[in-house]
Amino acid sequence: WQKTADKFRFRPGEVTIWAGYNNSGKSLVMGQIAIFLSTFTAVGMASFEMRPVVTVKRMLKQASGGDKPTEYIKDRFKEKLNMYIYNHVGTLNANTVYGMCHFMAKEKGIKHIMIDSLVKCGINQSENEPQKRFVSKLQEIAKEHTIHIHLVVHLRKPDKATTRPDRFAIKGAGEISDLADNCILVYVNRETEGEAANSFLIIDKQRDGDFQGAIGFWWHEKTGQWLDNPRSFIHRYIT
Repeated sequence: WQKTADKFRFRPGEVTIWAGYNNSGKSLVMGQIAIFLSTFTAVGMASFEMRPVVTVKRMLKQASGGDKPTEYIKDRFKEKLNMYIYNHVGTLNANTVYGMCHFMAKEKGIKHIMIDSLVKCGINQSENEPQKRFVSKLQEIAKEHTIHIHLVVHLRKPDKATTRPDRFAIKGAGEISDLADNCILVYVNRETEGEAANSFLIIDKQRDGDFQGAIGFWWHEKTGQWLDNPRSFIHRYIT
């Protein structure tokens, strides 16, 4: 998006935490970003909460800018986008996740690894130390291979649906956000109507950047895309 170009970058050797309430659109917006990134670099998707066929189906709509992708578009999706999907649904142990990251980086040349989510990585959610070790290890891997690792985490349930989140609402250890280089909160205000933005990326931490704040978007239901404004052209990443 043009509006983010001078505000944020996914830099090599860093870890970004993605957080949001349930049904906030974390997976959708990350999918759109993954599509964009995969047009010029290799991306690895590890969605342990969703079958690969569902992930691809949603991304096909986003990539084509339509809700009924043709067979031609499906073929072009495979040809044009440099993307790998880790075929596993359910919980893994942490060592397997580390091995997956090493393999993606060393054997496939992947530069962006998206892990969805922390609760499926075999980490004890009631103890802080395992969560701290996990994020710290991802940081080591990101720096070792000069890649960017994206990790989805969840937020504590808000007092009311219109509460705009911050990184201190992340479930679990405070070190999750402390250790990460960047924290992005995904927030949708479902009570907003008309011309006002209803979807937000809140840059709540950016270690090597000046901008912090909320960037407003409009969610396009037919394609699953987040748009710059309500009259934006639909992005067509593959034609």
